[in-house]
Amino acid sequence: MIIRETMLKKILLAIVVFGFSYSIALSQEQRELDKEVKVRTTYQPKINKALRLGKLPVIKDTSTFTPSFDYFIQAKPLNVGFSPAEIPAAKIVGEPLKKLNSHTLTLAGGNYSTLLGDYRFNNQRSKTADIGVHLRHYSSNGKLKLEDDDKVKPDYTEQLAEVYGTAYLDEGKLSGKLFYKHSGFNYFGFPQLGDIEGTTTNLFPYDKQKLNNFGLNALYQSNFKDEEQLNFGLGLQYEHFSDDIDAKENDILISGNARIRRGDAFWSLRSEFDYFAIDGLNHWEDSNWVSERKTLKWSLNPQYLLQTGNFNLQLGVNAVLATGDDSETKLFPDVKIDFEAIDGIMSLFAGLNGDLKMNRYKDIVEENRFIYSGLNVLPSNVKYKLFGGIRGSMSSNSSFTLKAEYSAIDNQYFLIQNNILIPQGMTISGVPYSNKFGVVYDDVNVFRLGAELTIGWTEKLELNSSVWYNNYSMDELGEAWHMPEFEMQVNAVYSFTDDLTFNSGVNMIGERSTLLVRYDLTKVEKLEAVYDLNVGANYSVNEHFSAFAQVNNLFADKYYQWDGYPSQGLNFLLGIKVNL
Repeated sequence: MIIRETMLKKILLAIVVFGFSYSIALSQEQRELDKEVKVRTTYQPKINKALRLGKLPVIKDTSTFTPSFDYFIQAKPLNVGFSPAEIPAAKIVGEPLKKLNSHTLTLAGGNYSTLLGDYRFNNQRSKTADIGVHLRHYSSNGKLKLEDDDKVKPDYTEQLAEVYGTAYLDEGKLSGKLFYKHSGFNYFGFPQLGDIEGTTTNLFPYDKQKLNNFGLNALYQSNFKDEEQLNFGLGLQYEHFSDDIDAKENDILISGNARIRRGDAFWSLRSEFDYFAIDGLNHWEDSNWVSERKTLKWSLNPQYLLQTGNFNLQLGVNAVLATGDDSETKLFPDVKIDFEAIDGIMSLFAGLNGDLKMNRYKDIVEENRFIYSGLNVLPSNVKYKLFGGIRGSMSSNSSFTLKAEYSAIDNQYFLIQNNILIPQGMTISGVPYSNKFGVVYDDVNVFRLGAELTIGWTEKLELNSSVWYNNYSMDELGEAWHMPEFEMQVNAVYSFTDDLTFNSGVNMIGERSTLLVRYDLTKVEKLEAVYDLNVGANYSVNEHFSAFAQVNNLFADKYYQWDGYPSQGLNFLLGIKVNL
């Protein structure tokens, strides 16, 4: 029993020592074993496991290969259980073309014995040609009070007849017009012959005048859709103008234009030959009495127009050669720049140009019919006109323009009453008299500021307005005679219903200085500002018949457009219009 207990103790002790040694061996498995272990028991040698490095051999092979794959994806649609409904195409209901009325007749009458008749004919819609006829009569009489309270009859009558048409060709159009215009009036302005004290001599002994204007013109203009193909136009115009005293003017104008695109730019050329001859002049120049004037003006205007995105640039020159009685050679710039600063909202523009204005007799009569017969006005040289401004849109139906101009003009004419120059050596018995207009000249710089505004308040109300401020810097003359410092126009149209429309407007012209020149008197006067308010209405009974009314100078202001010649006070016109 004792021996067994002793052996059992030794076995347990050996097991404990072996377990302890094994745990130490495991913790130092990564170390190299070089130690002695003394065990107080019977020695039993044991070999531990060798250390495995775990490194694989590297094999370098001289042969290589590129793997390749063949694969495919078999798509399977996902069934979402939803089918979108088809949207039907929108249908646009086209409005039928309105029927054109070939005949339009307007008849009206008013105070001052005013009569108006106007007839127009136009053919129905056609893809090949448009033809029209226009006949018009207007006359006004009555009485006006002059500065000395005398009452006079400012008779005026006008008749117009014209035929016009356009033929549409495959790649262009041919248009033309034939017209005749006649007007008659009297020189009713102050002073009258009886207002001149003492013995008087009427330098222009006529109190009535008649004007006749006959003309025809023709123009061919190509219209190729391919802009890289040369588009061109050729025009011919002839006019004969005469008064009932002595003056006669014939004018022949030949014009041409060409335009072609190259890349992003256009090249264009315009040219005109304008020959005019005037007989029956009353003009004293360089100790000679001038009774005729013949001039040929040739202008040549090449241009280069570049269009790139929001930027447009025009570069050109205007060369002018005048031969004959008005011999001049001029070269003017012709430059324009337009930049769209904000797309569809605001654009900036600027330019520089000039021209030689020939001031033909017909042009001066159209400006002021109260000039004396045979007045000769010398050419004006617009050396340059510099302009710039802003153009923009406030909405789809509202727009504005702000503009500034500065011009330098040599030999600019100004109309004054009774500018009677007595040639040296010519004697006139008594005091020379005339209530007709002549001209004086000066070199002038003109500065203008203007604004134009169009507002569509609603679909029924529309407003248009313009205002200009003018400043004239004279070289010799004291004032720019008959030229206003301020001008304004405002017009409004209101559609009360589809059948009833109202309109109103106001015209304002600032004060103007005038110079009264007589044989023994020179006097500076002021013409009062003009405020002309007008209102009107138009009512359509049906598509064939309408009635209208127009009232001008609603405040009955007595104002003068030209010195000594008052305008009508409150005047109205009532009429009907028939469309068939």
